[in-house]
Amino acid sequence: MKQFTEIWIDAIDFTQKGGWKEDTQFVHLMGSPYLIAASEPGIPVEDATVTITIPRSGLYRIWVRSRNWMRFHAPGTFNLLVDGSNNHKTLGAMPSDRWVWEISGDFDLESGEHTVSLHDLTGYFGRCASILLTTDLDYVPSPEITRIHKERCRIKGMDSKTTHGGDYDVIVAGGGPGGVPAAIAAARMGARVLLLQNRSILGGNSSTESGITLDGAGVGHINAREGGIAEEIRRIRDRDPVSNGDWTRAMECLTSAEENLTVLYNNNVCGVQMADSATIKSVTSLNVLTLQKTTYSAKMFIDCTGDAWLGYYAGAKYRFGREAQHEHGESMAPEIADTLTMSGCLKASALPFLYKTDKSIDYHAPAWVPALPTDDREFGRVINEDGSKLSWWLEIPNEYDDMWDGEESRDALLLVMLGYYDHIKNHWSNKERARNLKFNFASVFNARREARRLIGDYVLTQDDCLSGRRFDDAVTYSGWHMDIHHPGGIYSGAEGPMHIARHVPLPTIPYRCLYSKNIDNLFMAGRNISVSHVALGTTRVQNTIATMGQAVGTAAVMCLQLNTTPRGIYQHYLRDLQQTLIRNDLFIPGFKNEDPGDPCLNATATASSVKTTELFQTMQGEDGELMPLDIPRMVIACALRTNGDVDGIYLKLHSALPVPKTVTMQAFTRGNGRDNFCVFGDTITLQAEVPPMGESWVRFPLSIPVEPEEFQDRFYIQVGLDPAEGISWRSVKDLTIFHRAGEMVDGEWVIKSSRGYRHSFTKPVEEIADCGAQNVANGHSRILDATHYEWVSDPAQPLPQWLALDFKAPTVINSVSIVFDTDMSNPGTCWTIKRANVPQCVEDYIVEVFTKGAWQTVAAATGNFMRKRTHAFPACPAEKLRVTVLKTSGDPSARIIEIRAGLAQ
Repeated sequence: MKQFTEIWIDAIDFTQKGGWKEDTQFVHLMGSPYLIAASEPGIPVEDATVTITIPRSGLYRIWVRSRNWMRFHAPGTFNLLVDGSNNHKTLGAMPSDRWVWEISGDFDLESGEHTVSLHDLTGYFGRCASILLTTDLDYVPSPEITRIHKERCRIKGMDSKTTHGGDYDVIVAGGGPGGVPAAIAAARMGARVLLLQNRSILGGNSSTESGITLDGAGVGHINAREGGIAEEIRRIRDRDPVSNGDWTRAMECLTSAEENLTVLYNNNVCGVQMADSATIKSVTSLNVLTLQKTTYSAKMFIDCTGDAWLGYYAGAKYRFGREAQHEHGESMAPEIADTLTMSGCLKASALPFLYKTDKSIDYHAPAWVPALPTDDREFGRVINEDGSKLSWWLEIPNEYDDMWDGEESRDALLLVMLGYYDHIKNHWSNKERARNLKFNFASVFNARREARRLIGDYVLTQDDCLSGRRFDDAVTYSGWHMDIHHPGGIYSGAEGPMHIARHVPLPTIPYRCLYSKNIDNLFMAGRNISVSHVALGTTRVQNTIATMGQAVGTAAVMCLQLNTTPRGIYQHYLRDLQQTLIRNDLFIPGFKNEDPGDPCLNATATASSVKTTELFQTMQGEDGELMPLDIPRMVIACALRTNGDVDGIYLKLHSALPVPKTVTMQAFTRGNGRDNFCVFGDTITLQAEVPPMGESWVRFPLSIPVEPEEFQDRFYIQVGLDPAEGISWRSVKDLTIFHRAGEMVDGEWVIKSSRGYRHSFTKPVEEIADCGAQNVANGHSRILDATHYEWVSDPAQPLPQWLALDFKAPTVINSVSIVFDTDMSNPGTCWTIKRANVPQCVEDYIVEVFTKGAWQTVAAATGNFMRKRTHAFPACPAEKLRVTVLKTSGDPSARIIEIRAGLAQ
């Protein structure tokens, strides 16, 4: 029998990838990683090249597995070069939008080394998965994924058998903002944990690939930013000089510190093995680079994949799309259920996807790119100052299926991005600002917002969220607005990017939403938890997800320790779970520290000094500099429809004049509650008198009738002040995403997102906070109001300052935990804001215990930047406990929110 020579080259085998990018996110759908030509649109990328060895001379037919990603247009074509020679066979143009094998040509090749190159022809996302060289001219590679893998293994000499990778206590699938805290929490409790991540880095939607920031309830609520591991991630990221719009490095820093945690990258869960119909025995993962399969067994499993793949393979009940109104009594749901899910986006981060050059850059999208509305009002969205940011609202219609048509969905987003680039260059009213902008494409990763939602013992609904319901089995909370994007995506035009935009209080999330209804050892955390489509609008954001992850990671280990199931924890050990979460700095509204083993709760607190003049802050943002009204200045103020008609607005103004001064305001409604800001109401001119010599809240008699609207309860009013000599407006730093301010430049308002101005639709109330020492032992690790506050020392007295707790009797302890102030209100968002140092945070301190008639130092720290620190030491009978603050990050006062003590296991 004649012997044939076969050589298989996979995309990842290319040693020089040039301008081609490696894409592994669809391996589970199309069978392998591939290379995609993605850089500046319309400009062919540099060649990708690999060197191969031909064992014997002969005539070789070269097959290429490619895809024409737009069937009738073939935008992504390329050639295959052999030793630099181009036979000009066009690849990627087959009349099919499936992955197909094409014949590139027949080549006479001598034995020895040769180079094979991919030569892009268009600059429009051509793609290649594999290349097969064979001397058998009768051989035709199969299009079936299973046969492709079998042939790959045969030709490349790979072992196709599934191997066993080990046994663990807990397996977490998905290394994003839910999976990372889940794995860390479980590992810290002593469990052997495996974290399977299908990407080459951690972070998921918060990674360098997509840059979604860790935001949550803090965007709309005072002192509501999520604590625990989420805050640890934030503090590390904020001090990292490299990271900006991503959280990868911070997550990898924390996971690498856990001895009990093993992280496997590039491993995608592709199956499970069941011990019985309700119990998972092990999972199978596919290495998306080597395509090897491995099984891993465990007792508890946590699905943090976002798309709920682990639950899907286990047969867990799930929901996909939008429920009908009658299912949960949700007025905001459609009358008829459907399978629409919110669109994802590409690189929706604070980083620019365009960069400035010193020359004009032209771009005109090809005819196959769908055009966007050319009129600003019809476009329905506000573009940032120069159009350089790839905004979250660059979305596709919700009919796309991100689960099974993932590549098609991502490709549709590429079209949106090209259409937007064309829009700002050629149709935007401020296109001159974008004249010198050049494409800076960075990611082909689809940051998905919605997929499957696993069903738990409870389904969180619209009314639960809007009413701020407090559940008995609460383990965390939400607070991001009910944020559901328009089903039409970018093509919704003048209707704007939002479908539902409702403010929510701080509804709690019940534990019953975080474990499967029908699989006995499966937890979930992320956008795949047990909520309705409407409720998902407030629970799906990254910081909220991080708290879910910490909660289920903790609960999973408790299941092992107590020999029970997730449901068993709910039935018998719920209070233990809640108290454990609170001890580990997870805030649960309505609950407090009730640990009988914490002697601090019954101790008497004293301090070296106490501040008596601190105002309880009711507004987000830190006061910034006074901005003189030497030019017109404005703010787009967000108001809630639930507050009724607007009958006035207060601005914080300063006068340097000895007499009162009349200031003129120009105000009008802006937007339609859907965040498009492009629908303007009639302008109203108002005046108010600013008192002399000093700063005060000045009321302008703004009167706007507000009609209730169910889907949107917020709307926007643009207020601008005319120039007024001697008058300044107090600016605000670190504001939330709902505040936009600007100034008049060349007769036109220019929004400056980094700055705000103090304003309020109700008269601000200034209340003195109780800063007494007893706050550190009131059961709350969070500032709640002016009476449930923190200890603050007198700023007039220099550091060091101390706080002591008298236990009244010797109490054996070996651990002390301290919660410091990292300002859980500001910044309200972290889109573009990093705070390496929080002034209120304590940096250097000493911990002492009074035992056997003397003070003994049991712990000391310098350079602290974390919110919560725990110190262990040899057990001793302590009569008193004292923390002495030596240095802060800038605040003249020492601040401590909580101190706990006890016997750590």
